[in-house]
Amino acid sequence: MKKQSTWEIIKRLFVIGMKFRSWFIMTLLISILLSVISTYRPYLTMLIVDQDIIQFRDKAAMMKHIYILVALVFGETFLNFFLVYFSNYISQNVIRDIRERLYHKLIYFRTSFFDKTAIGQLVTRAVGDVETIATVYTDGFLMVFGDILRIIFVLVMMFQVDVHLSYISLAILPLMVIITRFFQKRLKKAFGDERTWTSNQNSFVQERLSGMALIQVFNRQKAEYEKFDGINITLKSALLRTVFIFSLFFPVVELISSLFLGFILFYGGFITIKAGAVIAFIQYISMLIRPLRQIADRFNNIQRGIVGAERVLGVMDEDFALPNKGVISKTHYEGKVEFKNVHFSYDDKQEVLKGISFVVNPGETVAIVGATGAGKSTIISLLTRLYDINSGKILLDDVDLKDYELYNLRSHIGVVLQDVFLFHGTIFENLSFGDDSVTLEKIKRVAKDIEVDDFIESLPGGYSYVVRERGSSISLGQRQLLSFLRAYLSDPKILILDEATSSIDYESEKLIQRATEKITRGRTAFIIAHRLSTIEKADRIIVMEHGKIVEQGKHEELLAKNGYYTTLYQGQLKPQPQESES
Repeated sequence: MKKQSTWEIIKRLFVIGMKFRSWFIMTLLISILLSVISTYRPYLTMLIVDQDIIQFRDKAAMMKHIYILVALVFGETFLNFFLVYFSNYISQNVIRDIRERLYHKLIYFRTSFFDKTAIGQLVTRAVGDVETIATVYTDGFLMVFGDILRIIFVLVMMFQVDVHLSYISLAILPLMVIITRFFQKRLKKAFGDERTWTSNQNSFVQERLSGMALIQVFNRQKAEYEKFDGINITLKSALLRTVFIFSLFFPVVELISSLFLGFILFYGGFITIKAGAVIAFIQYISMLIRPLRQIADRFNNIQRGIVGAERVLGVMDEDFALPNKGVISKTHYEGKVEFKNVHFSYDDKQEVLKGISFVVNPGETVAIVGATGAGKSTIISLLTRLYDINSGKILLDDVDLKDYELYNLRSHIGVVLQDVFLFHGTIFENLSFGDDSVTLEKIKRVAKDIEVDDFIESLPGGYSYVVRERGSSISLGQRQLLSFLRAYLSDPKILILDEATSSIDYESEKLIQRATEKITRGRTAFIIAHRLSTIEKADRIIVMEHGKIVEQGKHEELLAKNGYYTTLYQGQLKPQPQESES
């Protein structure tokens, strides 16, 4: 991740914010008007005291000044409301835009990115870090601009009141800049550590909650609690460092401001100055110090937002998207698949596939078998282009897979995985998967065709039954059936069943076997099989070992060879030893 300077981040956030240019302009105009009104108020107070009260020149003029002063107070209150509302309106629109752009970027990242990145860290980027960016707008560009503008107007008006005291007042500006810069570097590092450990904690909690059953089965509650406690203590220390620096920063600014105000009043006692001017100057000193103090106060939130923006923009700058340079889009695929001397590794170190070659003809059902780690599921991941090969070629209808438009290619491939993922929502929503063309009538028709309709209708509410996160409210076999139906609804030319019957009950397996016979007709089908008894009717069986194809043929042919497939098959047929009765 490329390191970016604070000014680079601020510039980029400003450019993003300029998408709402009209709101920016209105807010800036309000800031200017507010600065003029607020700085004119002490000057008007001086006129009322020196001319209208002490000299008592004109009662009507005094009342006029008082009315104007009251109007300015109400006007300032009114403008402050719109300044805060508009700046927050801009910030919420900006973070919505950033969050959408970040999520859009993430959903197109290649699978290898998610293999190496903790999901909890990405959740922190998309939620927590993006939220902190809002402070750059609510307490950043616009408010700081208003504060700076107010400082300028205050200085101008101070010179109108007393030149000598005004020159002395200028001394506080460089001092405040030096102090702010001193704390800025330390705060940025502290905020960076805080966000890093917040991300680590989120990742830890997300992983442990997902695997809570495993933790409890192995009695790891105490060990996992101790790990969490260690992360939590480190996060607390990081937060306290931030609090310590800011707690020191604010009183230092307040102390310098108070000492300076006292010096100005002490010095003013030795020179001749009118009472109204003294009152006005005291107000101006406070108005000069307040924006400086507010800038220092806001800097805490701004710096936090900049750290969050650096992390979010860092992800957005990464190019992990799978290349989609293909231009070929087809409405109909024949379904011929060919692997030519394909080599692949997940980490560029250990090869998973070692030069495999095979051809699958249109409409052919091919089963791929082998021990765990042989490379069976990897073939499927390459065919769907979740990963790209290191060398060799994968052809579909005699055209290189990379020459096809990626989304067109995947729309013609149906996949059923062993680890079924169902989203929180209704059965209908999970089956249609956001495709408006998939109607309830179509789902029911297809479900009846493959004999799944009875199971769905038996659920409370039928197709409106709400599935909990990851489908935990229904059985594994039922989840597998829904996944099978979801793949079939897309009417794919190539169907992939990856260990689709490895962890389900006998009745569900029979349902899927009957459905498989129906939907594989006229389609190219790949079946990654764990139970070898389920693929005896396949047109061809490819046997893999250690990333290589060691045998190919029909079930009977492979058994006749008495080779590796025979060993696998007979191993599954061996009766398991029975426990002796006591």
